Amino acid sequence: MRLTLAQRFCISSALALLAGCGGGDGGTAPPPAATTGSLSVGVAGLPSDVAGSVIVTGPSGYTSTVTSAQTLSGLVPGSYTVTPARVSDKNIGYAATGATVTVTAGATATASAAYGLRLLSRTTTNRTDVTTSARFHLFYALPSDGVDRGLDTNGVIHRTISSGQRWLAGQTGNRSIRFDVSDDALDITFIRLPRTDAAYYGYNGAILDSIAKDLRTAGWNQANLLLLAYYDGRHIDRCGSAAVPPTIYPGNTGAIYLKGAPTSPVPCATTPFAAAPTTAPAYQEFLALHEMFHLLGLVSTPAPNHALAGHVGNDPTDLMYAGTQVWRPSTVDVTKTNYYNAAGLPAGVTNFTTSPYVVAP
Repeated sequence: MRLTLAQRFCISSALALLAGCGGGDGGTAPPPAATTGSLSVGVAGLPSDVAGSVIVTGPSGYTSTVTSAQTLSGLVPGSYTVTPARVSDKNIGYAATGATVTVTAGATATASAAYGLRLLSRTTTNRTDVTTSARFHLFYALPSDGVDRGLDTNGVIHRTISSGQRWLAGQTGNRSIRFDVSDDALDITFIRLPRTDAAYYGYNGAILDSIAKDLRTAGWNQANLLLLAYYDGRHIDRCGSAAVPPTIYPGNTGAIYLKGAPTSPVPCATTPFAAAPTTAPAYQEFLALHEMFHLLGLVSTPAPNHALAGHVGNDPTDLMYAGTQVWRPSTVDVTKTNYYNAAGLPAGVTNFTTSPYVVAP
């Protein structure tokens, strides 16, 4: 049989399909249909140096944990559950709401874990302790006639503690203070004290003794527990004070006087708290740290620059300074000889690093 020229071309040419041989239409074959999909998981609301923990589960036993924004690909179509686990940053708890999403073949579904501060409802009693280790317990305390601003439940105290803790960690090789926590959140107790604002105010410098006594009467005398009260009342001349155990000023209680009225630099009520958990600390945050350091027994009298019963007098930028100059805190132990040195301090000088109330890195 004689072949035509066109038939010979179809048989011999590498372009046979494009020439329409064998009954084809001359085009390329379509790509196979997609059989898998993707899921884009967003993680937001946490400090930049804190990893999330988002557990994704789905068909056929699929599970994956996402710590930051990520797209999971090659997923079998079906229903996927996104469950953000609670996370903690130096005793400050964060939580997010989960979701269920449907992944379809050839498409990308989305889900977001929007973390926020984990805030517990108000309590007036001591919650179950997670640990018996040495720790601080926080109070939002009102005089009997005080106006309740809800600082224990609206995130204000959480934000200010977080700001201070993060700064402290940066100053001390990632060390922080251990606080009472419950159910993965900072544990703050609300207490309405038995005396009026005027009564406490009338005690002048002895107001701390009265607050400490009233807390003990209410049952707060547990071992290994230091107490810091955010007292929403007045003080005649200061914004905070604390015991300096064991001998300078024995006790286990400190207070922040939210409506204190010192003559300088400004009234306490006009100094704002940190606006966010990661905001750089300012006066209120440094003040709380200052008083908590006192409760740790700092600064002890053998320290080279000890001054004025539990302070240093050498540098106004030191967290523990007290003296004639304006306090401008920016450093934990400027000379690293008075109360903090990771390498150690001379015998008899109390060191923040070795306190049982401090969480080591």
